[in-house]
Amino acid sequence: MHAGLPKYIPVNLKDIETAGFQEGEEVSLETLKKKGLINPSGRERKLPLKILGDGELKVKLNFKARAFSASAKEKLEAAGCALTVLPGRKKWVKPSVAKNLARADEYFAKKRAAAAAAESTSA
Repeated sequence: MHAGLPKYIPVNLKDIETAGFQEGEEVSLETLKKKGLINPSGRERKLPLKILGDGELKVKLNFKARAFSASAKEKLEAAGCALTVLPGRKKWVKPSVAKNLARADEYFAKKRAAAAAAESTSA
């Protein structure tokens, strides 16, 4: 049912460069809306931001987005920009499943601790 629907609002580096951000400014969904770079309507209003690597960036900016493409991350880190990955919404799970997952995490944490203790005593 969700096959052709977008998961993010994509923005390329070349569009951010032409928007005229100054050194040290924050690039987020809100600031891009204020600059008129994106105008989400309908379903898109609830979508998170994804930065794509098409283009170059010459100024250091502070980015806040849900996702970065590999090329964008590489280019932004090379330019010295600060990247903040915003957390996504947690997927809803039935309470009984959540309880079982918590039990499994606890069980495997104990197993890892026991294995680490056994390894440190034998070494």
